[in-house]
Amino acid sequence: KVLELGTGSAKLWQVNRGRVPTSWQVVLSDISQGMLNDARTNVADVSGTFSFYRVDAQAIPFEDSSFDLVIANHMLYHVPDVDKAVAEIRRVLKPTGRFYAATGGLKHMQELDNFVATYMASQLPGVFERMDTITQQFALENGAEKLTKHFANVKCHLPPESHLHVTEADPFIAYILSMARWSMLVEQVSKEYVDEVVSDARKIAKDNLPIQITTSAGLFEAY
Repeated sequence: KVLELGTGSAKLWQVNRGRVPTSWQVVLSDISQGMLNDARTNVADVSGTFSFYRVDAQAIPFEDSSFDLVIANHMLYHVPDVDKAVAEIRRVLKPTGRFYAATGGLKHMQELDNFVATYMASQLPGVFERMDTITQQFALENGAEKLTKHFANVKCHLPPESHLHVTEADPFIAYILSMARWSMLVEQVSKEYVDEVVSDARKIAKDNLPIQITTSAGLFEAY
């Protein structure tokens, strides 16, 4: 029995569709009903038995020792009370169960954040939440400390730190515009002014190619 918290669009199961044993009972959960609707559609042709629940990770609606495996990938830093969520995860896991949680480091995509803050967010009203600020709740640098309060064994699996070399400005700007953090800035601003800011930022990006972006992510295993 598997529980995934914050499943989103269920991409994990789509990518691994050929590796899911038919005997698995998988509960896909998210706090967003819209995400769950997408997940239901996206795993329709994946083997295994799937069920779908709207779940707040701070109050998981399942009995003690219900699951062999709990997964929470790139979502714990969004939870208001991480300690409460980890305690709930420990509670619903069987004594022999495993918890896996992927997250980013505080340097993850810092150059992209710096670009947005300097050349775009500074010219627009609203709140720009940098990724390193968001990730602080549960990052590679502090995740183990938060997990060891509830788990006897915690391991961190870290690939080598790497970098993304951006050689084209248009995909770089398009990615920024797709971010929820960007949409927070532009809700109350005229489209004409936003287009002007974006156009200026695109020129700056072209003038500074290639742009190197740090990528830092890893996986915690707790039991």
